[in-house]
Amino acid sequence: MNRGRVLPYRFMRHLAAAAWMGGILLPGTAGAVQWRPLARTARHDVALDMDSLKLTPLGRVTVWLRFTPLGEPQRKLAAAEYGEKQYRLHLEYYEIDCSEQTDVLELMDIIGPDGKRLTRMKGGGPLAAIFPGSALDLAARQVCPSFEDEAVADDEVETPDSNDTEEAGTQQVTEEVRTRIAEALRKTQKEPDNQAAWRELGNAYYDGDQPQQAIEAYDRALAFAPDDADILNDQGAMYRQLGDFTRALANFEKALKIAPYNLESLYNAGYVNAFDLNRMDKAREAWRRYLELDRTSDTARQVQGFMERYGK
Repeated sequence: MNRGRVLPYRFMRHLAAAAWMGGILLPGTAGAVQWRPLARTARHDVALDMDSLKLTPLGRVTVWLRFTPLGEPQRKLAAAEYGEKQYRLHLEYYEIDCSEQTDVLELMDIIGPDGKRLTRMKGGGPLAAIFPGSALDLAARQVCPSFEDEAVADDEVETPDSNDTEEAGTQQVTEEVRTRIAEALRKTQKEPDNQAAWRELGNAYYDGDQPQQAIEAYDRALAFAPDDADILNDQGAMYRQLGDFTRALANFEKALKIAPYNLESLYNAGYVNAFDLNRMDKAREAWRRYLELDRTSDTARQVQGFMERYGK
């Protein structure tokens, strides 16, 4: 959740009981969302929807936050946490009491490929203290000063469950990626020898859930920098998404030869060996190496769980 504290029990029950909602693609009738970059946590890039800022009759400020995973390992972690294999990112809707520095999480939307909302979960419950230094703390510092002297009537408040809020949030995800792809394509056409441009195009296709196009763009980038471990790792993730587990593993292993301490490649190699190729000995070897380098992160705890369940 990247909120800087443990999930309230009430919300955890909603999370565990969340049901599939059909993966409906929301129509693009609402205006574009003004997503403002807010913070980078250990697992996500966090952005703030400036159009969602409202003042409730109770004097609380409402806000939507968007959490985008930092790469495939973090996406997998979140997908496992929320029970949605197609998870790509999630949106969280808060009410913030600026005077007390407290908040309540009211809603969470799990977003899949092409901006489809997979699940909506409801939170609620008592206000809780905002953890200093958390993404929500940064959001409160930005938005609260704008509402210090404002008041609002009951009939002026928009419900957070309105179609416009849902549609704008998910539509922007799709439009943002499309814009990135178009801009990257233009740059590669203008500068075909620019390795960074091909890499950005691959990343844009990656985020747009277009694995074949991402692989081809990464190939062009690797032609200029064949020993770039990060590109090899990202391309390997795309091979895996296409079901080409052998080529995915080859990418991860090549990346590890170049950068033996690359944790993402090490995690990915172990994962593919274990759950795609059924090579548990190789997987355990990768997991042991991972835990020699990292024992404190969320990913390390997941790897430790793998070892406890599948280790000998």
